[in-house]
Amino acid sequence: MPVPLAPYPTPPVPFTPPAPNAGAQSQLVCSGCRNLLMYPAGATSVCCAVCSTVTAVPAPGTEMAQLVCGGCHTLLMYIRGATSVQCSCCHTVNLAMEERILRLEKL
Repeated sequence: MPVPLAPYPTPPVPFTPPAPNAGAQSQLVCSGCRNLLMYPAGATSVCCAVCSTVTAVPAPGTEMAQLVCGGCHTLLMYIRGATSVQCSCCHTVNLAMEERILRLEKL
């Protein structure tokens, strides 16, 4: 009984490098476990691989500020203009004073 021959493999697809901004990434802090998350630019939310919490991505150009929690010394990021920030780790409510302003941009 004859054995059918396997077809020739298809030729490899030529490599085309991505567009300059196609792989742009941004980062934010997970609202659940406080890990730093990297995500593709343009995403509206990010699911943390560690704790599975879904964190909303602020709109591009949103001004962010940061402070150190007075209860547990965790670095907290929040949208500029907030008057207080509750720590997701120890639940301490921190008064938000203008410390450092960050502008969300692509990396």
